[in-house]
Order: sequence, then C-alpha cells, then structure tokens
Amino acid sequence: MVFRLYWKQAGDRQNMIIRQLNIKNSGEIHDKTLEFSPGINVLYGENESERAIVHTYIKNMFLGDISEAIYDNAVFAAKLKSPTEQDLARELQKFMTGYQGTADSSMNLGRAMQMLKMSRKGYLVQADRKQKETEQERQKLLTRMDDIISDLNDLNGKLDQINEKEESLRMHPGDENGAVILDERMAQAKAKRNSFAMGMLISATAGIFGLILTAIIADSVSVSLIVAVIAAALVGFCGKQQLKYAREFQKRIRMKKRWVSRQEKLRCSKENLRQDYDEKETELCNLKEEYREYEENSFLLTSEEREVQALNMAMETIERMSGNIHLQVGRKLQMRTSQILSEITDGEYQDVQMDAASHMTVTTGNGVEALECLSRGTLELIYFAMRMAAGELLCQEESLPVILDDIFGMYEEEDLEAVLGWMYKEKKQVIISTCSKREMELLDREGIPYGRQIIS
Repeated sequence: MVFRLYWKQAGDRQNMIIRQLNIKNSGEIHDKTLEFSPGINVLYGENESERAIVHTYIKNMFLGDISEAIYDNAVFAAKLKSPTEQDLARELQKFMTGYQGTADSSMNLGRAMQMLKMSRKGYLVQADRKQKETEQERQKLLTRMDDIISDLNDLNGKLDQINEKEESLRMHPGDENGAVILDERMAQAKAKRNSFAMGMLISATAGIFGLILTAIIADSVSVSLIVAVIAAALVGFCGKQQLKYAREFQKRIRMKKRWVSRQEKLRCSKENLRQDYDEKETELCNLKEEYREYEENSFLLTSEEREVQALNMAMETIERMSGNIHLQVGRKLQMRTSQILSEITDGEYQDVQMDAASHMTVTTGNGVEALECLSRGTLELIYFAMRMAAGELLCQEESLPVILDDIFGMYEEEDLEAVLGWMYKEKKQVIISTCSKREMELLDREGIPYGRQIIS
C-alpha cells in the first residue's frame, strides 16, 4: 500500500491533505488506487468491508503521528448506533464528556500526572527504606545504650565488692589503716622478742656472776647449784619467749606482705574497673548525643520527603490546571458546536450547553429543551456539529482530514443539503464514506464540486 499526504499552508494553520491511496492484495481489494481532492470527497462502495479496509489503512497511517483518542475524536466519525432518542442523547453527552478528557490528554497533562506519580512512588519507596534504616539504627543505639548501662551496673557492683574487701583489710580496731595495725603488731612482737633476748642474756650473765660470787663468798656447792639452776631457768624461760616472739614477728612480716599484695591487687583491679567504667560512661554519653541527634533529625524532612512534598504540590497544581482546562475546553466545544449548529439550521437551534451533571440542553425558538426531548434528526445534526467542533479544537495548529462513515443515513434531505453546503464553505478535506448514492446526487444537484471514488 502507498499512502501519500501533503501539507498545505492556510494562514497560520497547516492543512494535512490525503492525496492518494494505493491498495494491493488486501482482503477483497486486490489493486486499487484512490485519489482524493482537498475539499469534499465521496468514497462510495456497497460492500462495507471494502470501505473498512480503506478506513483501517488511513487510521494506521495517522497513528504514527497522533494518538488513537485524537484520531477517534478529530478524524474519524462513525454513525450513531443508538436506536432511541433517549439513547442518542446519552451517547451525545458521553461524547461531550469524553472529548474534554481527550483534550486534557492532548495537552499531556495526564502523562505529566502519571510521570509525577511514578516519580513520587520512587521517592516514597526511598523515603520508606530510609526511614526503616534510620529506625533500625535508632534501635541499635537503644540496644547498645541498654547494654552499656547494664555493663556500668555490673562494674559498679564489682567496685562495691572491692570496696568491701578493702574495708575488711583495715581490720577495724579503730580508725587506723590496716598497714598501721600490722606495723604496730610487728613492732610489739619485735620488742617482746628483743626484750626476752635481752632477758636471756641478762639471766645468763647474772647466773655466771652469781656462781662466781657464791663460790667466793659462800664457798658452798649447794648454793652455787641453786644459783645455777635459777639462772638456767631464767635463761630457758627468756629463750623460749624470745623464740616465740621471733616466730610471731616473722609471722607478722608474712601477714603484712600478704596484706600489701592483696591491697595491690585490689588497687589494680579497682583502677582497671574504674578505667573501664570511665570508658563505658564516655561511650554512653556519645551514644546519648547521637540518639538525641536522631530524635532532632526525625522532625526534619529528608531530601526524599521534600521531593515527595514538591511532587504533591506539582500534582495538585496540575489537577487544578486540568480542572480549569476541562472547563475551558468544555466551554469552547459548546460555543463552537452552538455556532455550527446555528449555521446549519439557519438559527433554529442556537445554544448547546452541558451542566456539571453532564446534562445537555439546546436553546430553540421555543426555549431551552433537554436533549431527550429533541427528535432524532435534530440529535443527528447536533452530533455532526459536535464532531466538527471537536476536530477543529483538537487540531488548532494543524487541520486534519475528516472521515464521515455513513453518518447521513438518517438525515432529512433538507438537513443533508445544509450540512454539505456548510462543509463546502469551510473548505476542509472531508471524506464521506457511504453505501448510498444520495450524497453524490445532492452534491451534483447543488453544483458543489467533489471528488468521487468508487470501490467495486
């Protein structure tokens, strides 16, 4: 298939014109070349499936440049299928509402909103992960602080035990230190040892002198023996006492060494425990400071939360813009539809309105009437006016061809003449796809030039 387009400049707008369509071996069409004029064209064929092939090829070519929603609302207009006037009215209201949404999407507001939502979701995931990581770190700090407090309590208990042991080593005879008490007892034992050693020496010396004196003075063996026995007894007694206190003195020396050793061990243990306690206390202070910073930072927004906040503001702004655009587009569509309807009915129907509840009314010579109260012929004219207005508003910078697929089947001859005359006046490329020759007959009778393409 070969599809040829060209663009024609018309004032500030470009008109896209379909010039030629070559179809080969597609369905029931084997080799067909269709050429279209810039104005009105009639694509006639009794076989609806053959005309559907042409429609499909044209649609596929357009979808490379425009969205399917724009194509369905601005380019291709199918006939109304509702059997009753009430159903037709609901179909028109649905089209009006759907067109406003299509206009929003043509401005990429929906895509912008979707992109913002995706970005926000990413930042929310990051913020949630960061919050969980922060909470985990905070819990680790609390656990570590509890462990250190428990260690400090244990160290305090050990220090208390050492203090009790140190107090027990003081031996509490008074307020003196244990070392002083031990020194006093050592001195006492030493003094007694020395005194009995001196007594032993004195006794021996006295015994010797006593023997000499008794030998000189008394010259009696019995007296000398008595003196010798007394002296020996005194020497023995003093020697025994001197040995006793000498041993006690050595014992006191050993006791003091053990006491000093225990004191030294307790002092070293106490210093080590105090050092550990100070280190733990310093670590606890640092952890408390770090925890306080976590608590303070918890009230501050993270970079991800700030991004989410900014995205929420952007989404709210777009929603407000979308609402405003929705209203503006709706008003423009209603105004242009009213204008076209007035032109093709010679002012009989002048104003098309839709309220917030999507109820449509039309101003006639008899007043304002709801769509449900109008005839099918009038509803068909309103549908035509809406489709033409939608095409113009959706394609303001570039005018696209319009394909009307069997939409005139229910038209009165007078209404069809008015519509064909209006399309000729607008000088817009229109392809009327039909299985009836009535459109061509009316165009010939009215002398309106058009391009004729017959599919057989």
